[in-house]
Amino acid sequence: MTETYGQASARSDLIGIGLAIVGAVAFGTLAIFAKQAYAAGAEAVPLLAFRFAITSVVLVAFNGVRRRSIWLGRGRTGRLLLLGAVGYGLESALFFLALERAPASVVGLVFYSYPIWTTLLAIALKLERFDPRLAIALLLGVAGVGSIFSFTATPPAGPLLALGAAVVVALFYIGAQILSSGTPPATAATWTAVGAGLSLGAVALVQGSGLPSAARVPAAGLGAATAIAFITTYAAIGRIGSSRTSIANMMELVTTITLATIFLAEDLTIRLVIGATLVLLAIPVLATKKREALPAADAA
Repeated sequence: MTETYGQASARSDLIGIGLAIVGAVAFGTLAIFAKQAYAAGAEAVPLLAFRFAITSVVLVAFNGVRRRSIWLGRGRTGRLLLLGAVGYGLESALFFLALERAPASVVGLVFYSYPIWTTLLAIALKLERFDPRLAIALLLGVAGVGSIFSFTATPPAGPLLALGAAVVVALFYIGAQILSSGTPPATAATWTAVGAGLSLGAVALVQGSGLPSAARVPAAGLGAATAIAFITTYAAIGRIGSSRTSIANMMELVTTITLATIFLAEDLTIRLVIGATLVLLAIPVLATKKREALPAADAA
């Protein structure tokens, strides 16, 4: 039986959501590796520089095994490098610096507001049409995050850095959707990682800070997990757009909670269970929302 356009579109959407969830799970491991690296004496900037160096090597090797050229021409390559350097590199630095200045619960609550900013930006830029199901999925996810975390008395620097990270990552998702259109996900991911690695490596050199040898194994884990997350996230954005990908990526939170309970012996409370359940409920709602193609003039 020949597959109809509607069936093919629905299948593509489900694959996109699945890819976003895989990316979220990979991203969700980062907090565990980061905790291990910090325990070994690592500082934020050299740790991030090493992370993206490993990610770049893994992605270049991945493209090499597939015998796929990663050169996209000076213009497109430069734009993706800039996206990585300014977008993801800055977001990572802000997030890790926030973790050094505020409890993880406060940082997490503020940072996981990024699907709101991504969705609002996508609608404002006419990359996405408003749909009630999109709003329901967003509300479920945000309610889940909000039920997990609660604010504590803390200086404003940490929350402000986390808010900056949330806004920057929302801009990154929008930029990724626009700049990676028609580009193989692994290729776009490679140049993004290289851009982030170059910018953070330059900062680490200026600071004169290095990475302790004991922290290199968890830092390598950060790099490998980031490579998987980048490829799958770019592939998801290409299929379902930036706003839906950012909502599906709330699975990152569930992954982090689960792994922290298993490997870091953190308590699994009723609040965590309820919050994780709400986040998970957003996924099937998201899957029923069909992405409508916008006119070319609107999507430009």
